[in-house]
Amino acid sequence: MADRRALFRKDVTKVKRDATSESRQLMNRLKQMTPAQFVRLPAKTLARLTAAQYREVVGTIAPEIRLPAPSPPAKPERETLGWRERWRLLPSSAQMTAVTSVLTTAIVMMAIASPQVWRWTLTHIEIVRPGERGNWPRCTRLSPYTDGCLYFPTHDMDWNAVAAQLRMPRQQLYDDNKHLPPQFIPARAPIAVWRHRGRLVE
Repeated sequence: MADRRALFRKDVTKVKRDATSESRQLMNRLKQMTPAQFVRLPAKTLARLTAAQYREVVGTIAPEIRLPAPSPPAKPERETLGWRERWRLLPSSAQMTAVTSVLTTAIVMMAIASPQVWRWTLTHIEIVRPGERGNWPRCTRLSPYTDGCLYFPTHDMDWNAVAAQLRMPRQQLYDDNKHLPPQFIPARAPIAVWRHRGRLVE
């Protein structure tokens, strides 16, 4: 009888040890993830975490998101509850869902906003070029953000087509390139792209 009890205790201890090791390995894997990877985890993986473990992972991979610490007090009147008290009264699954939604929204907004922010920043950097345009760098392509460079077309081009690609007024483009014929732009002729937002120096 004593041997069976000892064997049972040994088995229980092993199960607890294995569960603790598995939980520790899962936590280590989750802490190595990016927020985008974390929000794509299946619900059954998140269900294996306690509320404290979930907060620990979120605090590691997204420290900018502040989760109120759980401290369930005696339930006050519903009408007098502030948002912190209401948050603490939510089940752990609801808190996890809310945080996951916030993470997802933040990632999507960053993905949408980042290119626009970079474009806005780059277009507001002052360009300084020498007055002699022959020393300007070459443009790799024609786009609404091309500025302060020389473009050499590989074939004859129409003034309207070039102005449309640059999103510049045709007359402004032609006035800056009086060395070119008004009918068309010959192949390999340098087109000076200057939006008059920068500064020319001698």
